[in-house]
Amino acid sequence: MRIIFALFLLCSVSFNAQSIYPQDYFSSPLEIPLILSGTFAELRSNHFHSGMDIKTQQRTGLKVIASANGYVSRIKISHYGYGKALYITHPNGYTTVYAHLKSFAPEIEDYIKKQQYKNESYEIELFPKVDELLVTKGSLVAYSGNSGGSGGPHLHFEIRDNAERPINPCFLA
Repeated sequence: MRIIFALFLLCSVSFNAQSIYPQDYFSSPLEIPLILSGTFAELRSNHFHSGMDIKTQQRTGLKVIASANGYVSRIKISHYGYGKALYITHPNGYTTVYAHLKSFAPEIEDYIKKQQYKNESYEIELFPKVDELLVTKGSLVAYSGNSGGSGGPHLHFEIRDNAERPINPCFLA
């Protein structure tokens, strides 16, 4: 009897957990039809994929737009991994991640360049203050690219919960 109760409790918690995701809060990060080249939790050689890879019509330089209001909370530029990546924290506690970028919106690009020159380093990781780089839903934040460990032009897009755990963006559609 205890086992049945425990299973019932576990299942009800799991079903309730799915309903806490905000519906219709986030919009598409690109202004083109979304065609995926990689899916959430897809098995990779040494990990599970933590987001979705969106095809960019075999091009770089497409406008990447903020999926919701928020502020740029982290910027990381590396020759490896995500390459040029932007993290936007939203008022609901979720964070969206945009990676393998070519470049950033002018205001963000200026902010980065100042820090790169100050640190005398191309590779950099920044954590802007809450009021430094505010963005609104639909505003330009970057341009799609092929930076880092990317195998071709695309946008890697993630949504993370307030504990920084990746969640399936399809749950939020």
